[in-house]
Amino acid sequence: MQRLVETDIEFDEKVVAGEKLPETMIVYVMDAEHFILTAKPIEQLEEDALTKMNAKVVSQQNKYMIKLPQKIHNFYHLDENDYTIMASNRDPTTIIIMI
Repeated sequence: MQRLVETDIEFDEKVVAGEKLPETMIVYVMDAEHFILTAKPIEQLEEDALTKMNAKVVSQQNKYMIKLPQKIHNFYHLDENDYTIMASNRDPTTIIIMI
């Protein structure tokens, strides 16, 4: 039996303009350069994503920690690469991670 290991991405709540994130978010793997986290399913992303998974969200003081599945961490080499975290202007609970 294989154990699922998770990896954290941490960011300030200012990134999401003070919006409260849910306890679970959807991770859409788009391509080798970025993935998108959303609070609810988005039809266009459902059609275009290579795959999707769930991620846990932990709120601590003025920060959020997204607990990504190890597969996502490994695919994007998050331990080796710099990445940028941005929130959508129209929907701050949609977060784009660019590698």
